[in-house]
Amino acid sequence: MIKEVGIDDLPQAIALINEVFAEFVAVDYPEQGRITFENYLKTKHDELSSDLKSGHKKMWAYYQNGEINGVVAIRDISHIALMFVDKRHHKKGIARRMFNFILEEIKQNKDVTQITVSSSPYAVEFYERLGFIKTDGQQEKNGMIYIPMKYQI
Repeated sequence: MIKEVGIDDLPQAIALINEVFAEFVAVDYPEQGRITFENYLKTKHDELSSDLKSGHKKMWAYYQNGEINGVVAIRDISHIALMFVDKRHHKKGIARRMFNFILEEIKQNKDVTQITVSSSPYAVEFYERLGFIKTDGQQEKNGMIYIPMKYQI
């Protein structure tokens, strides 16, 4: 089941993000990138609480047996800010289900014609399978390595 993450579930969602990032994404990052992301997550609990309340960001989780197995967040109406799935649940269609869920949410705004993501190198193939295309080459900001991509609605 996919439902919006509440403030009470935020620590569990952030822990999942941190764990998956450390194992699958951080390996492609220089030390500065790992530090940037770790600092981002440390400050995220308070910021996310505020952003979720204001609507600047929306976050959903894939729950199974009361446990969060995946997390997806969007910001600015149509940019995927985070998408992580617990490694024990990779290749089970959870990320695709979460994407299809947010796609329907985003489509409700008739002015939105595309979804963007700054994909980690690890996730590029996944996003391409969803129909995203690269819009530029690999970028780096504060050690965070990403590939800009978009999905036409």
